Amino acid sequence: MRLLDVTRKDLLQSARSLSALIFMFVVPILVTVLFSFMFGGAGGGQEFTAPRSAVVIFDGDQGRLSAASGLAPAAGGNLDFDVSAAQSMGELLAGLLQSNLFADLLQASAVASPEAARAAVDAQQAAVAVIIPADFTAALTGAGGAAEVEVYRDPTLTLGPRVVESIVRQLVEGFAAGTIGTGVVLAQASQAGIAITPELVQEVVAQHTESAFGQGETAPLVAIQAPPGVNAGPGFVSELLGLILGGMMAFFAFFSGAATIESLLVEQERGTLQRLFTTPTPRRTILAGKALTVIVTLAVQITVLMIFGALVFDIRWGDPAPVGLAGVGLMILAAATGLFLVSFLQSTRQSGVIFGGLLTLTGMLGMIPIFGGGVTASPWVDAVALLVPQGWAIRGILIARGGGTVAELAPTLLVICLWTAVFLGIGLRRLQRRFA
Repeated sequence: MRLLDVTRKDLLQSARSLSALIFMFVVPILVTVLFSFMFGGAGGGQEFTAPRSAVVIFDGDQGRLSAASGLAPAAGGNLDFDVSAAQSMGELLAGLLQSNLFADLLQASAVASPEAARAAVDAQQAAVAVIIPADFTAALTGAGGAAEVEVYRDPTLTLGPRVVESIVRQLVEGFAAGTIGTGVVLAQASQAGIAITPELVQEVVAQHTESAFGQGETAPLVAIQAPPGVNAGPGFVSELLGLILGGMMAFFAFFSGAATIESLLVEQERGTLQRLFTTPTPRRTILAGKALTVIVTLAVQITVLMIFGALVFDIRWGDPAPVGLAGVGLMILAAATGLFLVSFLQSTRQSGVIFGGLLTLTGMLGMIPIFGGGVTASPWVDAVALLVPQGWAIRGILIARGGGTVAELAPTLLVICLWTAVFLGIGLRRLQRRFA
């Protein structure tokens, strides 16, 4: 009962602090709301609509296709561009980029020279210039060496040029896959004693083209769809907001843990802690009550933010078991980190510097995977985030949100428990010595 009395007293004091409530709930939610408006809505499963980018294309391809080359594509279903009439792979690429297939994403037009294409981007008349080399067809048909399609972009833009680069890359890879696939099929047919006729070549080419670009009435060779009874995944906005709110939740949980356990310093300066030590309540019970206050505070904070994200932004946090374990890991690690830091402080004056500086720095390092959209650029960058406790807490949240199982989460939880044990052991030992 004494333990619960200490906990209840500290919880009431925390609930009366407006600044603490703002940091716990208002700031994480406000940051997420701002990002939701930046990307076109307040979640709710809305799909993100990329801006339409102005693209200029120079087709310098000097190669020519033959009907039996294995690359001349079939006529394209609902396209406003007759791909079967393309005389080169460069003409095919330029035609697809200017077709209605990408009309929602690109506003493409042709120019007469590569210099004119680059000049249009430099003058900010276009976001991206696509320059097709002279040996493009030769490279794809195996008649020449490697060829590179140049994507010249405006460095002040980010999303639009990335969309264009992704489209160009997928089209070129589709061309290469069609070349390889057609050659393999015809080679196997020849080994099986099947006569290679122009009709067979055209049929194989049509199948590869239709499967690669979804044209014609023939079904794709590989169809990807959700299993029966499983709904489609959330929209881009909800996925992005899930990353942001998850990162904000972990970032501010460490502040909440430190600020709550800071009540030790506040009561010490006011003299109430010394009076509390004169009661029959053991010092260990008093410290345990304050630690329990931190756990309860963090449990409320994390639960409220998760429920808010699920209801307002349609964020799918993952299966209950991994999400619950990731939340518990965040709670105990944030509480132990706060206890560890407070054990080194002598007054509340020092806490402002430590909490505002150290926790901000380590929190930003731990959020590196969030800044990278959940995927870091290299293992080295990911390792930097794992140098701080926030990085492991965020890693647990990302694993749970990504559909990870309890077994996949277990190594991360083990490391979190080790961090917690070390911080808790050092923090309690130092505080018991101070208040002995």
